Amino acid sequence: MIALGIAWTANKAASHANRAAERANATADAVAQVERDRWHHEMTPQFDVTITRLGPGTGQASMVLTFEGPAALERLDEVELEIRDDGYTHGVGLAGGPNERELENTIWGPYRFKPGIDGATGIGRISPAVPLVLGDPIKRALEESLPPSWTSRANWRERYGNEPVRLWVRCRREGYRPWTLTYNVRVVNPGD
Repeated sequence: MIALGIAWTANKAASHANRAAERANATADAVAQVERDRWHHEMTPQFDVTITRLGPGTGQASMVLTFEGPAALERLDEVELEIRDDGYTHGVGLAGGPNERELENTIWGPYRFKPGIDGATGIGRISPAVPLVLGDPIKRALEESLPPSWTSRANWRERYGNEPVRLWVRCRREGYRPWTLTYNVRVVNPGD
């Protein structure tokens, strides 16, 4: 009977020790995740982005995105650029209105990447990923986005002509989780 009591006590103590070890491991994992997140945030790439209109009436612009830091990151394996839409939901309208494909093929903003230049996609939404070294720029040609068939160029320019270009900058580097950064870049005129 005494042996049974000792065995029960030992089993109970082992059970408590196992639960304590599991809690300690969970706490250590949580602290490690917080540290990984902090490190990832501190290593977030920093860019200077400028878009300059090439001249009055041209409808073309030049974008320069320069990798400025952090210095410890030194390089990025891939930097992909994407033109974002204006943030509104543009749904399929009434009978005879735009269909889903027309909506998807519309860049809801002032500029797009010039299709076919630097590998830009057919509608000019994405500029494919390239490697980038600290201090180096990516230069891209832009042109005014095309108005959809149901509106005029004048209406399109009135709506989007003075809006910022909304960008996603997706960065990857081996050994790090990817970053997706957002920028709203005002287009400047030469000499401003």
